[in-house]
Amino acid sequence: MYRLMIADDEDAERMGIRFLLEKFGFEFEILEAADGAEALEKLKEFQADILMTDVKMPFLSGIELAERVRRQFPDMQIIFFSGYDDFEYVKQALSLQAVDYILKPVNPAEFQKVIGRVVDRLNQEETGVQGRGFWKNYVISRLLNQVSYDTLCQEYGMRQMRFLEDYTRMILLEFEEDVFGNGVSDVKGFALTFESVISCPFDFQDLTPSQGVFFLKGIQREDEYLRELAWCIHLAVEKEYRKKCYLAVSRTMEDVRDLGNIYRETEKFLEERFFYQDIYVYPQGRHMSKEITAGISDGQLLQAVEKDVACRDGYSLRRNMEILLDVCRNNGFQSYIYTRFVCASLMKILIPGLPDGKERLADLVERVYSCGSFADLETVIWEVVDELEESFLPSEDSPKRTIALVEQYIQEHYKEPLSLDVLAERVFRTPHYLSSIFVQEKGIGINKYIKNVRMEKARQLLRDTNMKISDICDQVGYGSVSYFCRSFRNEYGVTPEQYRR
Repeated sequence: MYRLMIADDEDAERMGIRFLLEKFGFEFEILEAADGAEALEKLKEFQADILMTDVKMPFLSGIELAERVRRQFPDMQIIFFSGYDDFEYVKQALSLQAVDYILKPVNPAEFQKVIGRVVDRLNQEETGVQGRGFWKNYVISRLLNQVSYDTLCQEYGMRQMRFLEDYTRMILLEFEEDVFGNGVSDVKGFALTFESVISCPFDFQDLTPSQGVFFLKGIQREDEYLRELAWCIHLAVEKEYRKKCYLAVSRTMEDVRDLGNIYRETEKFLEERFFYQDIYVYPQGRHMSKEITAGISDGQLLQAVEKDVACRDGYSLRRNMEILLDVCRNNGFQSYIYTRFVCASLMKILIPGLPDGKERLADLVERVYSCGSFADLETVIWEVVDELEESFLPSEDSPKRTIALVEQYIQEHYKEPLSLDVLAERVFRTPHYLSSIFVQEKGIGINKYIKNVRMEKARQLLRDTNMKISDICDQVGYGSVSYFCRSFRNEYGVTPEQYRR
């Protein structure tokens, strides 16, 4: 539905315009202003498609209003109406690219024709830009790549960007391997799979070969409903494609300018998946329920902690310790005696990370067995974890060196299957630690960085060689030519063939 601003200092005139719009069946979202200054202020928030303004008004005339509107909102359609049949007014209206100049009293038949012409023009513009299927994906891709919303509005006009205002939530989907372009080449068909699962309108876009996002339109439901919906999506993917996926539910999107930040915040939720077995919907709460902790063994947790100590990853260590203590707190090990045994084993894993750990082991184990309550046991454990975290503080160039090694590996192996797990193993870091420092250093996630490298290599080959596009597709690590072409177009706004020309 298009938006219309009526600016006139006469209440009766504004009511008359509303009456005629309703009479001829024109459906607009309408806002009114009693003078030019009020109209200009409201337009900053309302972002109308059409401005209908009287020529003479107090504070700011219709001509002055139109001049400012043309500078601030260059694509807005402007219609003047006035009781003054004066050539000077008409000439000024033409210089401001007004679409029409209607004389008062308004002739209903003429009014119908003018509004009809303006709506037709808006429809043609809408079809010309958004009718191209890739355009939305291209805009979203740029927005998520930290191109500001205001910059995109300047390029395309606010009206063309308004589709983003329909989005109220996003559900991010991620696989452990490249799926789009390999197991799933038809992304549109993939999205259609979920029409019977998701009860509201939505758009879907693949962001990288292993990540996609559902943009839900107009849904205003509690978080638990969205989590259940994400779980249903997981089950549908597993059934239809025999792939396990992880999903994260965003907070409510109240301002389209915040969409990029909400995406990055939601993506960060998925880092939690490295701490859990068989948990597919995030974010998790700080403490897990008995149903979640019941399937986690002490062996799995102790191995995870041992890896955290070896990799000097304080964040992962603290998170895995929280899980371990949740299991203990929920009586996951059935017996307090066995819980103390597990915690003593834990001390043997933790002390190698302390400067004087071996000398303190016996004392720490004795403290564990002498604890009279679980709260006392937690106190002992967190004291050691706090010490370890301090000793883990890396030298200033350590994260930079890790990132440099990862970048080098990606540059040399972009033709091969790559994932966060593969790269973390290469640099002897936990996936969570690597993901965190990579985002801090580079400003984007690893999956997006891999895609950027592949796309840039493709651009070089298109520009500097005569290789077939199918060969370039293979050369940059894509298994499907159609998916490669689609990804290239979403990234750069043109197809590989168009780019080469």
